[in-house]
Amino acid sequence: MRALLAVVVVLSVASLAAAADITLLANGKTVTSDPAPMMQDGHVYVPLRAAAEAVGGDVKYDAASKTVTICRGDVCSFLKQSDGITVNGRLLVGIRKVAEAVDVQVDWDGPAQTVRISTAPKPEGTG
Repeated sequence: MRALLAVVVVLSVASLAAAADITLLANGKTVTSDPAPMMQDGHVYVPLRAAAEAVGGDVKYDAASKTVTICRGDVCSFLKQSDGITVNGRLLVGIRKVAEAVDVQVDWDGPAQTVRISTAPKPEGTG
């Protein structure tokens, strides 16, 4: 029984360590943030402010309404705090929400545990 418990603890710690090592790249440059990007329920969450600002976005938070305004260029988007998860007082949102909010390309490389966001023009036919 102790051996089984030890294996479960080791595997749990290993999976947490692996999930904590997600890298966020914006236009090829590493973005550091606190908290770091994370995996939850099979979805990758990134710190909204760090991700948006890394690609030229401007982020404003309204505590009264618990909404976030993100503008990049002349395009603005609005998110509710409930659209993401809050970790240590910071809002993390799914990478697809970041793409929609600041009109960028997003790619998740699972084997490399890397999120790439890019302001490069979207390929033809991708909307």
